[in-house]
Amino acid sequence: MTNTAEAKKLTDSFFSFYEQANQVIDIKTEADYENALDFIEFLMTTNEDKADNPVLPLIDIVAVSIEKYENSFEDMQEFMREVDALDPAVSTLRVIIDQNHLTYSDLKEEIGSKSLVSQIINGTKNLTRNHIAKLSKRFHVSPELFF
Repeated sequence: MTNTAEAKKLTDSFFSFYEQANQVIDIKTEADYENALDFIEFLMTTNEDKADNPVLPLIDIVAVSIEKYENSFEDMQEFMREVDALDPAVSTLRVIIDQNHLTYSDLKEEIGSKSLVSQIINGTKNLTRNHIAKLSKRFHVSPELFF
């Protein structure tokens, strides 16, 4: 910035932008939150993910605002702690079971008995490499999802 006139012009431009975008930058209500979610979805679906896209910093700003609002709630903080503590192998297995409407006995070929599947889901036993290979093959998913 070389002079005061340029600084004033940039500041005025920012204030104009902030006045328009305040609801999605400074989220205070559930309505603001919903607007921010809609706005970021619009930005992400209508813009290309290229390094030189000038909209990417705006997406980052709105995403940080959304995260800040979500983290302001104790139940969301507890949920995030629980998600962070989940074993990715168990999470992936649960998603596979849920999305394919399976019972534990439906995984006999890949894992074994339904009691073993139950122990894996409950965290008392772990999936083996052989289990992961068989699950990956049957459900056409990358073994990396389990790690």
